[in-house]
Amino acid sequence: MLVAPYDPKSVRRNARLPRMSENVGVAAVPDHVLDGLAEVLIDRIDQLLDRVTDRAVGAPPPGSAAWELEWSARDTAIGRARVAERSRVREELARRACAELGIAEGSAAAVPARHAPPVRPRRTKSGRVRVDEAQLTFF
Repeated sequence: MLVAPYDPKSVRRNARLPRMSENVGVAAVPDHVLDGLAEVLIDRIDQLLDRVTDRAVGAPPPGSAAWELEWSARDTAIGRARVAERSRVREELARRACAELGIAEGSAAAVPARHAPPVRPRRTKSGRVRVDEAQLTFF
């Protein structure tokens, strides 16, 4: 029995499937939905990047006595050096993750600064404006 080579166009034509563009599903999703979901993704990536950076630099658990000691010394020369090292480690982690994902440098936006102000205020369903977009949500 001879089998014809696989041709996706003939399969689509024979199956009577709707023809899709090269950007499957992107055209059907409104821009405001994509923008909102992209903001959520950036927030989650930012949070995860903070956590793995803390793990990499051996930061004490938030709220502990050691953490409070480091926090109170943040304006000293040693504290500024720790902040600079943490920023360097954070940027390197982001760079390596982007390289692993195949995202070329310059093609993606830079790693968001911690607690950067939102591009535009988002409204919740009740119509009130959130005070701080970078604040973690507790359930």
